[in-house]
Amino acid sequence: MKLADTRQIEELLGDLAFPASKQKIVEHAHGRRPETQAERALASLPLGTYDSVAEVVRSLPIDPDPGRSPSEQDHQRRRHEKPGLAEHMRHSERSPVEEELSREDDEDL
Repeated sequence: MKLADTRQIEELLGDLAFPASKQKIVEHAHGRRPETQAERALASLPLGTYDSVAEVVRSLPIDPDPGRSPSEQDHQRRRHEKPGLAEHMRHSERSPVEEELSREDDEDL
């Protein structure tokens, strides 16, 4: 779960004593505001002990542009070309086998 606004996290954990484990952070969030987007985001934290709210926020997945439509997000994901990106998420040319199969499908019509 990606958050668009980290202020919820900062407010939620403002009175929590640090250092704190992931379990303690999630339990604290559940006790203050159960079933919220912020609580679900905190549940996605990596296991470990966190020294401050800032460290927790740095460890959360943040949505850089929450105003994008699902089709815009999909387009960006398919056109993303950074090294290390999963092959199925990269845009690539069709293989010769795919080309041949599509020609056969066109001929059948």
